[in-house]
This record gives sequence, structure tokens and C-alpha cells, in this order.
Amino acid sequence: MEPRIPFPHLRAESSMSQRRGGRFDMIGKIRYQACFFWLLYLAIFSVSVFRSAIIEGAHDQEDVVDTVTPERVKYYLDNKETLVIIDLRPVKEYKEKRLPGARSIPLKELDKNLRVIPRAGRVILYCDCPQNMLIQDAYQVLKDDHGYRNIAIMPEGIKGWMQRKFPVETGAKTN
Repeated sequence: MEPRIPFPHLRAESSMSQRRGGRFDMIGKIRYQACFFWLLYLAIFSVSVFRSAIIEGAHDQEDVVDTVTPERVKYYLDNKETLVIIDLRPVKEYKEKRLPGARSIPLKELDKNLRVIPRAGRVILYCDCPQNMLIQDAYQVLKDDHGYRNIAIMPEGIKGWMQRKFPVETGAKTN
């Protein structure tokens, strides 16, 4: 007695497709090639679509600005950590009040004074900019145009420092 096959219609197709050069063998090859090229197209299309998203995502990642709070800066100062604080305000405002140990490099003179900004250790930028965009622009110029990787900004600036009643220096100190 012949074994019972649950799907007899498949039995006939499989026996026919086993013959070399048969019609079903040719259809199988065409299906295989069609699937292969469809998957290849899908892969290339996916890479081209997601490539721009990946590049844009990486670009957004680079635009992240490193920030630091006044409390963190005070912690660095209290623990005598190596730190360079750069005041980007005009010299007149710098002389009135500044963070302890800060150096004056007005925003307009930043490009001329790159030699005094170290490339190692922590560097904190702050100002009292009417818009934080100015200090972020300075940050981006240092980071992107001049290759600094050790800088952060204190977005709250001198106002945030003084609101917390942290110590300030006054008088005509220069770099």
C-alpha cells in the first residue's frame, strides 16, 4: 500500500519539478532570480533612504553643546581642579564682576586670542549674552573651526552665578 500524502497536489508538482529542464524547474529559477533581485533592490533602496537619516542624526549629534552649571563650576573651583574660565563679555563688564580666576577674552576678540585658550584640561566659557546663541556660536567656532574638544559653556552666565551668591572678583585684572 502506498503511503498517504496529506497534500496530493504537491506530490505531482514536486515529481514534475525534479525532472531537469522541465517547466517547473524553469519557473523555480525565475522565481529565485526575481526574489534575489527584489531583495537586492530593497536593500539598496533602504540604504539610500536611511543613509541620509543616519548622516543627519550624526550631524545633529555633533551640534550638541557641552554645558556646565554654576554649581559644577563652583565645585571645580572649591576642589582646586585645573580649570580655565573664559569671560566673553566686554572688558568693562569683566572689570566690574567676574568669576574667580576668569580670563577676559571678549567675544569680538576670540579669534585673535586662541593662543591663550589651552587645548587640554577643562575650559569653561561664559558671558552675559542677551541671547545664548552668541555663546553657542563661540563654542561652535572653537570646536568646529579650531578643533577644541575640551570646552563647555555655562549658559546661565554671570547672572546665574550671582543669583546663587557665589563669590566674584572685581577690579582691573588682566589675562
